[in-house]
Amino acid sequence: MKKMKGIGALSIGLAFLLAPGSAIHADAASDKLTVVVTDEPKSLDPCDTDLSGNSRILHNNITEALVNLSPADGSVVPSLATGWRQVDELTWEFKLRDDVTFHDGKAFDASAVVAALKRAQDPALACEVGLATLKGVKFNAEAVNPTTLLIKTDIVEPILPNKMSAVDIGSPATPNDGKSRSPAGTGPYKFAAWTPGQSVDLVAYDGYWGDKPAIKNATIIWRAESAVRAAMVATGEAQMAYEIAPQDGTTEQDHAFPNAETSLLRIDAEIPPLNDKRVREALNLAIDRDGLVGTIFHQDAQKAMQAVPPSVFGFNPDIPVWTYDPEKAKSLLAAAKADGVPVDKEIVIYGRIGIYPNSSESLEAIQAMLADAGFNARLEMLETSPWLKKLLKPWDKERQPSILQTQIDNTEGDAVFTLPNRFTTDGNQSTIADAKLDTLIADASKATGDERKKLFEEAFSYIAVDAVNIVPLFHMVTIARVAENVTYTPDVQAGNEIKLKSISYR
Repeated sequence: MKKMKGIGALSIGLAFLLAPGSAIHADAASDKLTVVVTDEPKSLDPCDTDLSGNSRILHNNITEALVNLSPADGSVVPSLATGWRQVDELTWEFKLRDDVTFHDGKAFDASAVVAALKRAQDPALACEVGLATLKGVKFNAEAVNPTTLLIKTDIVEPILPNKMSAVDIGSPATPNDGKSRSPAGTGPYKFAAWTPGQSVDLVAYDGYWGDKPAIKNATIIWRAESAVRAAMVATGEAQMAYEIAPQDGTTEQDHAFPNAETSLLRIDAEIPPLNDKRVREALNLAIDRDGLVGTIFHQDAQKAMQAVPPSVFGFNPDIPVWTYDPEKAKSLLAAAKADGVPVDKEIVIYGRIGIYPNSSESLEAIQAMLADAGFNARLEMLETSPWLKKLLKPWDKERQPSILQTQIDNTEGDAVFTLPNRFTTDGNQSTIADAKLDTLIADASKATGDERKKLFEEAFSYIAVDAVNIVPLFHMVTIARVAENVTYTPDVQAGNEIKLKSISYR
């Protein structure tokens, strides 16, 4: 089995082994941890972990996958499966643990995996993992015996084990007629309660097959404002907080690390005037990325030209970053207008509140830059649920021209986890229909080794130079605030996965 080039360049192996805390932290119950994040999960269904807001609560806390990806180098490592091999071009065999039970008492075995994989691909459920990671391939699973699983695909799938790292396995009792809000998995924590608008509570699972958590009770809460999240740790109301803004992350408790996320604006290239390439190029030229770094975005954020960071297999190092040239942007708009393109039409910038620190401020600055270049742009900030309706199909055919603030993570280490769902004609998040790009991505997804890398590089170049349907901004950096008496080792996966069992008090 070939190991794909991974994410070691981003993993910093930084351990927060911090001094004993102040009295307010010392008073925190040693069996309770509170973590504050940016927003409430969309669902807690095991098949929805492709969305980070769901994944950070579910993945490797409540639910687990057959395998994990090492944060050090992106290699595939055992989890619920102990081993795997490729039987033939279209078939993989997985050997499963025999000492695992679900939180509801159901047995974990090959039949449970078959049911979970079938459920994840059910179009009626519209599971995020089915719409993204599993998109374009039919996965047929067969239980040979309780600990032996065969997965057959309809096309060659050279990195199937990598893809299985995204498929969390829920109990066979998980309903098939709708999304679950009370998941039962095999992980170190059991689901206890979801109080809508307030919190999700977890409790350590005594029957867990692996290393037991150090802290019995964990509560995940959410607050939109960075300053509020930071203050909650300072006052002892929480012990950890994610996505602290640069202006708030000024204490010794605030620690920055790369997070495998790339921020960008997705252009709706199907609606005039954004269906004209000159207008899309003008959008990119109008933004002063250098002026945003170290002010609104973290000083260590790197300017992006594509939707994945350099550590991802298929990243193209030869695509130049957009320059800031508002005069050229004005010239392109004038040329388009002369040809009858309605460049004066209002374009809505849809933002998501709290998608990353200073998300609103970043779009306010970008809106002003676009106005200076001659665009008629209006900003509309949305909560997560209405924002998701703008992100995911189906969309209104009579919709207004728009660009959408979004952020794409790739902790899996291969471009296939980013491109198909976002840049192919039938992709659930794609605003572009381009047969050449569809073919490039499909061919790359089937290829291996150097050919796979070459084709993915061509796809990223085509998106950046020919299609121009995104405004890439930055490869991002996260700041986490951690209480002084907490031991925590973050890695590049920390943006999508709170590894609760690895956290302890000193």
